[in-house]
Amino acid sequence: MLSRDDTWPESIQALYEQVAGSTPEAVLASRPQWTEQLAEWVRGATLDERETAQAATWSRLDSGDRSPGELLFLLAHCGELLWPYSEAPRELLQRLLARQEQLVQAMKAEGQGEAVEPLVRQVEAESSKVLARYLKRHPEELVTLVSGVRCTFDGKVLRFNDTLEVDLKLLLGTERRVVGRLDQLRALLPYLREGRDKLVGFIRERAAKLPWRECRDILEEKLFQLVATPGARSELRGFLGSYAQGKGEARWCTRASLLLARNLEEGGALEVIENLSELLAYFEAPVEGLRGALQALVASIHEDRELERHRLVADKCWEHLKPGKEPGLALVLLWLEERIFRVALRQGVEDAFERRNRAREKVRELPVAETLCWLSEECADLWPRFESERRPGADELSAWRQEVTRRFVRKPVLRKAAIEFFLWCAPDAAASEAELLTLSLVKTGTDRRQLRRLGEHPSTRVRFRVRAINAWLAAGPESTPEPRTPATLTGALRHLRASGAMTLGGGRTWLRDRDLEELLLGAFSRVERDFSARYPEHFREDEARLVTRLLEDLKHEFESIRSDLSILLSQGQPVPLELDLRYRSTRTPVEGEPVPESARPAGVELAFVLKVEVDGFLTTKRAVLVQATKLERRGEGQWAPNLRLGREQVDGLLGQSECSFCLFLVPPSLRAECWMVPARLVRGLMDAQGSLSTVSREGAQRVARSLAQWMTYDLLGLWTGDDRPAVLERAESGTAQGPDFVVEISVRKTGR
Repeated sequence: MLSRDDTWPESIQALYEQVAGSTPEAVLASRPQWTEQLAEWVRGATLDERETAQAATWSRLDSGDRSPGELLFLLAHCGELLWPYSEAPRELLQRLLARQEQLVQAMKAEGQGEAVEPLVRQVEAESSKVLARYLKRHPEELVTLVSGVRCTFDGKVLRFNDTLEVDLKLLLGTERRVVGRLDQLRALLPYLREGRDKLVGFIRERAAKLPWRECRDILEEKLFQLVATPGARSELRGFLGSYAQGKGEARWCTRASLLLARNLEEGGALEVIENLSELLAYFEAPVEGLRGALQALVASIHEDRELERHRLVADKCWEHLKPGKEPGLALVLLWLEERIFRVALRQGVEDAFERRNRAREKVRELPVAETLCWLSEECADLWPRFESERRPGADELSAWRQEVTRRFVRKPVLRKAAIEFFLWCAPDAAASEAELLTLSLVKTGTDRRQLRRLGEHPSTRVRFRVRAINAWLAAGPESTPEPRTPATLTGALRHLRASGAMTLGGGRTWLRDRDLEELLLGAFSRVERDFSARYPEHFREDEARLVTRLLEDLKHEFESIRSDLSILLSQGQPVPLELDLRYRSTRTPVEGEPVPESARPAGVELAFVLKVEVDGFLTTKRAVLVQATKLERRGEGQWAPNLRLGREQVDGLLGQSECSFCLFLVPPSLRAECWMVPARLVRGLMDAQGSLSTVSREGAQRVARSLAQWMTYDLLGLWTGDDRPAVLERAESGTAQGPDFVVEISVRKTGR
């Protein structure tokens, strides 16, 4: 008795048995009749009958010897018998082609060679129909369906067995699930006979068009699944080559560094460590993958452990390090190699000296190579003593610090390398010595700027030490007693104020105090210059992140203005101006609430709400609407000629209030500043250039005012602002239709 999978529907059982038992001559002669009967059955078959016929067809195609009549019936009409009602069958195409070859051989053996060619064409057409039908329903199962069949690619179409075609544009479509389908195409690369480079180029071109913000989380998980899979090296390289935008993902870099450190600590699999090392070498500026790999080495290296895995990672770092551009990283690697060398000596490793010499040969071309090698040896000798009974004495440490300072302080390149090295690699027991050495090496404004940049270092140790040193540098001069005779300009100003020799007044605004205005302008200018100077490092962030960074710096500057004002006042004299800035974001998603599907326009909207009180009875409250947008980058070191801004956004601002502005976040151009342009003027620029979605960068720069000047003389100077209740209500509403950020500034002026 046949099993259920071998049972045909009763309505077609007789036809199948008739065809299966006929000779090839009889089958060919009666084909038109049973083809018509089968077509009639298809038109009237129920879903259950089709599923039963599909199961029977697969059962007979899968295994067993079949007569020529059976094979012809199953293959020539597989498009009518096989439907994608369930999951995609494995090796569908290979099984169909194998049965097709059996049919051809059987027909030739029976002397029906003349009928073979038209039969093969019909069978191939039916196979193409079945494959296309399954791919339409299961596009992520391409490899499952065509596994084992060689193919070619001509730039648009995949061809299997030189005849069966799959159009990739129709296969990929425009859905978000295209990531999985690109993975399927990458899995086909080993089966390609021709067109490998074309398929690789097609995959990379299609991957570059992905909506990155929507797909990067999915890609991140796929990437680290490949990293954790032994034997997936070639697939990992194909993945990294396909998604070039991942080279700028700082989150991926941090995750890879942490995983590498954990695997080095716990003795993870060598293949996983090699994959992580290769992944970290993949990242490009401003994401620092090489620093991430070195951070994993520094955090996990111990004298009492096997360091074979550390050697693998160090070799990968040497492959990608350019000592001439990064002498600080070269110094860190030399110190790591020195520690590996000493452990190798104790373990009796034969190539210990050879490896050490190879590492030093990497930096031999540097003019400062001898100095770097000297410091790496000194620290490899000295720092372990801090954690032992042979701790060096105070005099010995003082002499050592002087010697290091003498060798390193004269050349900026050495100071830069040593500052990062001491803050990064010194153990916790030698933290004080590292901080003292760093202080002795900080000589110029460039050194201080490097310290500030190290505040974003991948090492937590470096970040904490930088904060401690910056706090000391900021508080150190103020902690010294001030001489009675003024020795500086600030001291002289304070002396003049205290003695009454200098009076307030002469300002350009209602504040009527030029010193106060200059103080405010200088404070806002510092924030603006720093933001603009660091914009090339953060331009990939969206406008909300950039605006948050800018507002946070302004908030800190407002908090320090009161102490700055006291410098110019005599002791006990009240501060004539009290400033306070607070801001809040109205777009912060609430946990548990669904995120709206409709995307907001590019950029973010701010509302500056200013409240001024003079002598406790003169008050005013007004709001200014500001649309903030950023300048995009086009290639390495090139910026877009236009700023993205929709005309409907500008019209929306002007429809709410004529006191509206546009804030353009840009890198340093003629000056390091952000551009403030009245919305009405921006509208005129767009009309002049006939644009609906952009503003010329050069045009905006010509008419713009710096953010610092606008805040000092326009906003705080009360030359702008809308005090209508409707505008104030919308600015402070915090609803979905309101601005993205609400910035509340209060000014209280005493009567002088």
